[in-house]
Amino acid sequence: MPTFPFWNILFNSALPSTRFRSETVSRGSFSPQEVAKLTEHPDGETSTFDAPEYRPPPEKLQLAKGLKEPAELDQCLGRSFAGDMQDQMAEFGTSFSMEDTDIIISFQAICTMLAWIDGTLTEDMRAKGLNTRRGSEPERVDLFRVGRLPDAPNAISIGTVWNWVPENATNGTANFNKRSYDVNFERVVTGQDTVDGPPSIREVDAPTHYRILSYNLGDLKLVVRVPIACTMPTVDDEDMPHPGMAVQCSTANERDAGDIWSPTLGTKYAEMQLGDVGMLVRGIVDRGFLVDLQELTQEDFKLDRPSLEEDAQILMMGRLAGLLQRIKEAELARFLRPERYCDAEIRVISPWTDEELKELETFRDVTDKARP
Repeated sequence: MPTFPFWNILFNSALPSTRFRSETVSRGSFSPQEVAKLTEHPDGETSTFDAPEYRPPPEKLQLAKGLKEPAELDQCLGRSFAGDMQDQMAEFGTSFSMEDTDIIISFQAICTMLAWIDGTLTEDMRAKGLNTRRGSEPERVDLFRVGRLPDAPNAISIGTVWNWVPENATNGTANFNKRSYDVNFERVVTGQDTVDGPPSIREVDAPTHYRILSYNLGDLKLVVRVPIACTMPTVDDEDMPHPGMAVQCSTANERDAGDIWSPTLGTKYAEMQLGDVGMLVRGIVDRGFLVDLQELTQEDFKLDRPSLEEDAQILMMGRLAGLLQRIKEAELARFLRPERYCDAEIRVISPWTDEELKELETFRDVTDKARP
């Protein structure tokens, strides 16, 4: 095993993210291709993709809040994003080859990068105390882990090691601050029974469905693993750009019904394209009752704001391509100075001591190893 097989990416939240060049992403050229799909069960076993189709909820439905857990980390103790992607593509992939791929990344990592680019991540973390005001010391937050796959010799993999949860990024928060109507709303629109019982135990132990997409972003070829709750109904496939697109489900308080048209709509639209999301569904809730339903496709957003597609592609997806290019360049630069690569806005480092590296060697990872 190499001396520094694992690399973390850290962003400097004290600086604006305006210096990244916008890679050329021509209008109409973005075309995701599904190269694999699977379902991962709570015990870690994987099986054939069986995500349910979306179905509209009944009117005036009463919902109970459930414990909403953050998305599972891509890379953590005993779990390797590079290893998982290697196995999942081998078992569930098509004849797609990753030899000319540049970046293998999770959708959660892409969303975090977009939030850093548009400033919402920085604003949220500063508001929650991660700042240097009044003499506070800066804190290092490890965001992603960089690795490699034998089947993609020219690519780097980027998986999350920390989840940004905008609703709550503080430690030790009571469970009642983590309850959400999203849990039961998602179960209703996917045809499952709602979660009931005492509020403290309203947890869902359900499988996670993944689609693995491939597309070009600027000069980079990406392979992206996207978790989804459900897909577009089959009867609506002919009205979508292509069949099998995902549906993103959430809830909002009645007073926040209009915030979907906030200044960050360009980011949300970019996320829909990058995750191949066909429709955004929001249940509007008042005192526990579903009082309205927002069902918006990409075409609906573009009809309301004709400039949205161009803004999302040039300002957001173009800058994302520039950021990913910088990360790849930084990963290559580490060979010149193995311990660290750093500039004004981004750091790629190896934070592990020799003792930690020895401990990590006991866990499965395919980074920098030949496939047996």
